[in-house]
Amino acid sequence: DRLHSDLSKIKMAFVSGFSAVGVHTAQNQQVCNSRPAFAQFSGMSRVSPLFKPAADANDVFFNKLSAAASSSPATGPTMKIKVAINGFGRIGRNVLRCWVGRKETELEIVAINDTSGVKTAAHLLKYDSILGTFDAEVKIVDDSTISVNGKNIAVVSSRNPLELPWKEMGIDLVVEGTGVFVDGPGAGKHIEAGAKKVLITAPGKGDDVGTFVVGVNDGDYDPAKYNVVSNASCTTNCMAPFV
Repeated sequence: DRLHSDLSKIKMAFVSGFSAVGVHTAQNQQVCNSRPAFAQFSGMSRVSPLFKPAADANDVFFNKLSAAASSSPATGPTMKIKVAINGFGRIGRNVLRCWVGRKETELEIVAINDTSGVKTAAHLLKYDSILGTFDAEVKIVDDSTISVNGKNIAVVSSRNPLELPWKEMGIDLVVEGTGVFVDGPGAGKHIEAGAKKVLITAPGKGDDVGTFVVGVNDGDYDPAKYNVVSNASCTTNCMAPFV
């Protein structure tokens, strides 16, 4: 279950968008912890008696994704799933904020691909016009590294995923947040560059991209068939609990 808990938390960041409140508050630092917590945070538990989140709704999908993303089982408590964020815009920064807010996590964000450079990446992460000032220490270490609460994160810069150093970094999962590489050939370039799996944060295109909505068809995920998956659109995820 190495990815089960933490990827479900990241998925909830995608769904909610954190557009109404800042993630630096104590309340929404807990937003990703569980489906019931997300229901309470989003207001779904109040506006719709039909929303009854099942306790184990995420299990099948994330257990499969967890097993597929790692070439071998964890051998100790220090083993982490290495994550790279491709595209450090609204979604990419939300993912990182959500990750920082977790006291315990099996994920380790080790790299960001952002063509604007370290100064812009650090500034926009710290100061957000919607989320407010990030309650974390964000520093520029050098021209290719930022640190968040003392954790160094490499900043690379290339518009071509084939040129990204995912193999050298041992990347297990790429969060594809540019909105550009949403089909198999495009997102698949991350696989060619050395990553094991890709999670597209937008609707995927083509039969070779698996689209899965938790609570709807997540049980259909086949790790042997799909190296690139999509969580569908924000609208789809918002409507899914009511269907």
